[in-house]
Amino acid sequence: MSLKFNPPPVLVLMTGSTLWGTTWIWLKAIDGMGIGPLLLAALAYGIQFLLLLPWVLPHVRKRWGSGEAPMAWYGLFALALLSGISGIGFTIAMIFGDVVRAMLLFFLIPAWGVIMGRIFLHEPLTPTRIVAVILALGGAVAILGPDIQTSAPPAQEPFFTLFGFSLPDCAALIAGLTLAGANVLFRHMQGEPMLVKLSIMQIGAVLFALGALVFFPEPVAAITLGGVVHSLLYGSTLLLAAMLCTQYAVERLPAGRSSILMTLELLVGSLTAIWIGHEHPSLLVWLGGALILAAALLEATSQQEKSA
Repeated sequence: MSLKFNPPPVLVLMTGSTLWGTTWIWLKAIDGMGIGPLLLAALAYGIQFLLLLPWVLPHVRKRWGSGEAPMAWYGLFALALLSGISGIGFTIAMIFGDVVRAMLLFFLIPAWGVIMGRIFLHEPLTPTRIVAVILALGGAVAILGPDIQTSAPPAQEPFFTLFGFSLPDCAALIAGLTLAGANVLFRHMQGEPMLVKLSIMQIGAVLFALGALVFFPEPVAAITLGGVVHSLLYGSTLLLAAMLCTQYAVERLPAGRSSILMTLELLVGSLTAIWIGHEHPSLLVWLGGALILAAALLEATSQQEKSA
């Protein structure tokens, strides 16, 4: 997809982060129309995949027709799997969870990114990055701490209640962890076109959502035409714009600067949840959020020093 103008990457990333921070509003509204998170994700990411297909197919045909080395299919498969899990987890967390709490737990991405970058990309583990990981994990403990319990849950309860975590808590944590892994793969496969990788992420979310529907079917009787239409509109407008803005800017900005600007997502999501959603985070949630935000800024600073 070629753009006839080159908008400032900083402005584009701030726009994308703002869009990500407001996705919860439309997601909760669609849930009220009878569309569950799995079907919603399948529809939203599926329409994205179809919209980008005309720009993706020429890249694939060119690769096959020119005799160039085949794409790293193993990496693309892993990217699809991780992105699919992340997309579904984020949707579940935003729909069923407290937005502020879910956003904060999801935003442990800097900590996971440091750990995975060290393991898979052999990135240096500097003292600053170690402190960032400790702060981020400390923030998660502050948020979840009051809910941690030592007694075993009843046999009929989900396994994660062993720790007192709710389904949205687990979904947010897993979404952030898998997105960090997807981001590492995205950076690693620099030779692949951005739109090809983006389409792989989208189809991964679709396939994972459809597979999950087989094991966790959602009530069909509650589905409404309005919910289906809004799911398609959400995927083809707000969600697609947020994804394109983020990828456009991240490819053009230093990693550290991108990380700092992406914290706007956390701030917008939290503030809109308090203002529009009338949420009232506890003091421990605010403390955990401050630690996670500090970790994100420290990690960004560490990446800036590396780039310099």
